[in-house]
Amino acid sequence: MRRVTKNVRENRTINTVYFNDEESSRARPGQFVMVWEPGYDEFPMSLSNYDSKGLCSVTVKPWGPGSGEMVKARRGDLIGIRGPYGRPFTVDKSSALLVGGGTGLAPLLPLAKALVKEGGRVAVVIGGRSKPDLLFEEQMRRAVRRKNLFITTDDGTYGHKGFPTDLAESMIKERRVGRVYTCGPEIMMRKLYDISVTAGVEFEASLERGMKCGIGICGSCTVGKNLLCRDGAVLDAKDLKDSLDEFGVLQRDQSGRYIKV
Repeated sequence: MRRVTKNVRENRTINTVYFNDEESSRARPGQFVMVWEPGYDEFPMSLSNYDSKGLCSVTVKPWGPGSGEMVKARRGDLIGIRGPYGRPFTVDKSSALLVGGGTGLAPLLPLAKALVKEGGRVAVVIGGRSKPDLLFEEQMRRAVRRKNLFITTDDGTYGHKGFPTDLAESMIKERRVGRVYTCGPEIMMRKLYDISVTAGVEFEASLERGMKCGIGICGSCTVGKNLLCRDGAVLDAKDLKDSLDEFGVLQRDQSGRYIKV
């Protein structure tokens, strides 16, 4: 059990909840923790921040009762944290393009910092429905410098009008991109997969599925033959090649039935 140290409103729907945890502070970009909101449920969440002093955070949008309660957390409230779990992103000096939207930017923020620290050339595309929906703009700007951050909005209220995939596709063609990293809506990630594979560019995506155990026992987080908690949550193009009938198309509900993404 960990106490909330602060709760920061990021935009009109998303909050970042901070806590101190020594184990989580040793995470690698893309790893996740299982978070328990007392009296409600436990769910997987990407770590959006962690440092050598033990300060960590998860970034929350109210989807259900547990996350809906968590966005209202106050300093001193208790939450349960276990982890970190899962396979992280690859961090090296390759020329990288990061593409994300919504809470999908949570694992991409520490990734951007790690890639820059490693000496890689990093560009980031952030997408949102409109300007008030954008997340981590200033944090990403500080991480990769202003000239390497690109914004898209569906309605054109800010940055480039259109979807992140539209801008990413042109950037892959214009720049010598070695690897595309992404997290966000799965339909967006599936399109980026298709674009990257066609262009011969390496691809890694952080996927989301309902997890009950987080340690490879329950089998509720399957994507093809992969268990996201054990084999992911980061999967590369090779991992996803045999799961294209699911990736961006289907996922399982809490009872295990397939539903549309």
